[in-house]
Amino acid sequence: MRNVAEYYFDTETTGFDFDKDEIITIQWQEVNRFTGEPIGELNILKSWESSEREILESFSPNLTCHNWDFIFVGKNLLFDFNMLNQRMKHHNLGEFNLRHLYERVTLDIKPVLVLMNKGCFVGYQKLMPKTNPVENKEISELYRKGKFAEIIRYIEDETQDFIKVYQELKKEMPSLAKHL
Repeated sequence: MRNVAEYYFDTETTGFDFDKDEIITIQWQEVNRFTGEPIGELNILKSWESSEREILESFSPNLTCHNWDFIFVGKNLLFDFNMLNQRMKHHNLGEFNLRHLYERVTLDIKPVLVLMNKGCFVGYQKLMPKTNPVENKEISELYRKGKFAEIIRYIEDETQDFIKVYQELKKEMPSLAKHL
């Protein structure tokens, strides 16, 4: 089997409207494909250091590379991919083919968390404990106030929280196979 790298991936935005809200950060970190342990540093492209357009231009080659170059790992990846696509169109950077993302391997833990929550969407996010008291909806306000250090801390904490849950899923999920 080919040794394919896994990368935790997420974005932070000023809201959830694909047409009017902006992407303010794009972040990723390689994780061990067997254990989920983080490898290397957390990479964060920040729009306040350049612009939304520039971070999209910088990241876009990762969206169109060969399907097996690496695997995106995250929670609610469909939102991130759709936001990236719409914001790229907004800046006339072209449109990446969402089918390309559909055809590549991605690991989204949102459906797993919903199943662990007895199939209920309400409250599934509680299965991924939060270290940082800031809520996602507060990020846009922090951005408007220029509190970038708080956004970075939120991203770092959210990444660590995700990786802890991902490591646990990697450890425990294989044992479920004996029940199938």
